[in-house]
Amino acid sequence: MRLLPLAVRDLPAMQAHLDADPEYARRVSGADPAPGSATDLILDRPPDLHPDRKAVLGAVDDHGLAAVVDVLRGWPASSIAHIGLLQVHAGRKHQGVGRRTHAMLVEWVAQAWPEIRVLRAAIVATNADAAGPFWAAMGYQPTEAPKPYRAGVTSTTVTAWTRPVAPLETGAP
Repeated sequence: MRLLPLAVRDLPAMQAHLDADPEYARRVSGADPAPGSATDLILDRPPDLHPDRKAVLGAVDDHGLAAVVDVLRGWPASSIAHIGLLQVHAGRKHQGVGRRTHAMLVEWVAQAWPEIRVLRAAIVATNADAAGPFWAAMGYQPTEAPKPYRAGVTSTTVTAWTRPVAPLETGAP
């Protein structure tokens, strides 16, 4: 598996990836993925963030697009990379794809963005049962108080979880 930048040419594969997991979209927005969800993923970013500070990456193997990652460089602070999405293809869950994708992302951020010291992910409360155990296993911990969150018909909270970019200690000698 390798981690590659995704672009407009990859929109059909990205949309198929998002469409394959409507349960995720329902948990965070209350609706199925919209036809333009992949375009939104490529384009959407905080208004104060320059487009070149956003990367959409794909974990690709012989079977195609296994996972999609959306990450913002230097947001909300200069030493932080915010992971807006790490979504494993619905047909590839529980096969270690998320763990491998995250490991590649950590390495990619460390090499491409050396100023980044902290990785940050936001967990929407309506998706916490599905996402929380994964992020905890990757070494993330909640570090901010929950904030209001609204997307589509979903009105809930979102909590930021963080971990250092540097590899975590495993306790092995």
